[in-house]
Amino acid sequence: MQYYNEKMPPLSIYLKLISKKDRAFFLLYLKWITFLAQRGVGLQKKGDNFFSNMYKAVQRSWSNTTLLGALQQEFIKRNISLSILLEPIDGFAWFSKNRYELEYTKSYPLLMPIISPISRLIAVLNNNSPIFYQPFSNLLFAYFSLYLKENKELKKIFKNNKISFNIKELDKQLPTIFNDAKYTITTSNRLIFKIKIGFYLGLLKILMQKKSKKIKKLDYVNSILYGLYYILTIKMKKTKLKQDVI
Repeated sequence: MQYYNEKMPPLSIYLKLISKKDRAFFLLYLKWITFLAQRGVGLQKKGDNFFSNMYKAVQRSWSNTTLLGALQQEFIKRNISLSILLEPIDGFAWFSKNRYELEYTKSYPLLMPIISPISRLIAVLNNNSPIFYQPFSNLLFAYFSLYLKENKELKKIFKNNKISFNIKELDKQLPTIFNDAKYTITTSNRLIFKIKIGFYLGLLKILMQKKSKKIKKLDYVNSILYGLYYILTIKMKKTKLKQDVI
C-alpha cells in the first residue's frame, strides 16, 4: 500500500531526522508500529486477547532473531525505556474495539499513544529533553493529517474504524496545530537538529499553503528559507520574552 503521491514528499525524506547510525534501529521500531497497526485497524487477523498478550510479551525476553527480541536488545543497549514499546499498544487496542464514532480532528488525544512514543524515541536519539515531546508530537500529527488527506486508502481505514474525515474542519485546525509545533525550535537542543526541525516546519507550511497541488523542487528550497526564518524569529521572541520578564 502506498501512503503518499506526487502531492506529498516521499516518506524517506523524514529519515534525515535520525542519524545514520540509528536509522536501522528506528526503522525496526517502525516495523513494530506497523505490526501493531495492521492488527489494530483490522488489516490483519488477531486473537481476542492480542494486545494484552503483546503487553506481556514485551516484558519477556526474546531471541534477537525475532522482531521484538531485536528491539529489546537495541533498547537495552541504548538504555532506552521499554515503555516506548508498550505505549502504542494502547492506541491500537482502542482502534481495534471500535468504541464510538468520532470526527478525525477530535481524535488527537486517542492518536497520542501512537504518535507520542515515536516522538519520544526521536527525541531520545537526538538528546532532546521531555519538553520537546509535545510540540514535536503536534508536528507529526500535522504531517500525518496531510498524508491522510491525500490518501483514499488511509481514509477508508479510518472510516472502517468509525473515524470520519472532514477536510474543511481539518484545514481550520491545521494552523493552530502548526503554531503549537513551532515550539520544537525552542525546545530542541542541538543546532544541527534545530536546523532540520526548521526545514520540516517550513515544508509543513508550504504543504498547507499548496492545498493538494503537486510538490516541486523549489518547494524544498523555500522550506529551508522558511526554516531559517523560524529559527531566527522564534528565538528572538523567546529572548524578548525573557527580557520583558527581567
